[in-house]
Amino acid sequence: MTGARSSLEHAAAAARLAGDRADWWLAGALSAAPFLVWLPFVLTVTGGLRESDLAFAGAGVISSGLFPWNLLLLAGLAALLVVVGCLLAALGEVGLLRAAGRGTPDRSLSRETEVAFSVLLAASLPAVAAIAALASATAAVAPAEFTAPDIGGPLLLRIAGHLVPLLVLVVVLMLAGQALGAAALRRGTGPDALPIDAALKAGLSDLRRHPIRRIGVALASTLAELLAFVLALALLGVLWAPIRVELAAGQLVSPQALLLLVGFMAIWLALVLAFGALHAWVSIWWNFELADGDAEASTAAQEAHR
Repeated sequence: MTGARSSLEHAAAAARLAGDRADWWLAGALSAAPFLVWLPFVLTVTGGLRESDLAFAGAGVISSGLFPWNLLLLAGLAALLVVVGCLLAALGEVGLLRAAGRGTPDRSLSRETEVAFSVLLAASLPAVAAIAALASATAAVAPAEFTAPDIGGPLLLRIAGHLVPLLVLVVVLMLAGQALGAAALRRGTGPDALPIDAALKAGLSDLRRHPIRRIGVALASTLAELLAFVLALALLGVLWAPIRVELAAGQLVSPQALLLLVGFMAIWLALVLAFGALHAWVSIWWNFELADGDAEASTAAQEAHR
């Protein structure tokens, strides 16, 4: 209970600080860009993929004469996206850490970003490997479901039913990777910055000492971001509905359509800043949590030497 109360206090303090520091929101938006900022916009404008679209695309990939090379190409593109996402996230996190006074003295921004990128990429590799295994398993079970009679529920649920253990593993490794990356990043930067390998070892040690508390923070922050994503998607969907009607009627340049489009873009940009503020809150929360853990470790070490 004490640990949970302390985490809640840290979360509240981080929310107050992030709310007062609007200059941190752009860096937070950059850090959230790879996985949060763009997706509601794209899903709203494109209408998302329907189950029939996914089934058609999956069947096309598997039945293509290029299989499995086309699947390997998709995997390569996904890996490239992971690398680019880690780079953007690293740059945003470095901006947040430096704004909070946790930058590394005499280290350039490019070097700091390189360190952060290396740490975040290494921390994400177990989850990426699990996602690759999930994709491979999906490719193995999906063909039978594509051709099966539609008597067992929605297609995606039927496929997911075969992959429950892997899905659970992906979620667990993603949360553990967040906790590891947050701890290792703060060990690899700052006045007492460690080398990358030592920072990762320190992050693993921290995760072993406080597994429930660290996974709890990662889970809470992930749920908050998912809630923000759902609300943003719902808001953008309501705003885009009349624009879609105007576009369907061929009135792209009508004054009403232009006003609606300008308003939609303005709301989306406001949501980008809101996502930035949310991610700044998460980053500051990790600062408080890990600083508290360092203090506890220091106190334990002093008591051990008495």
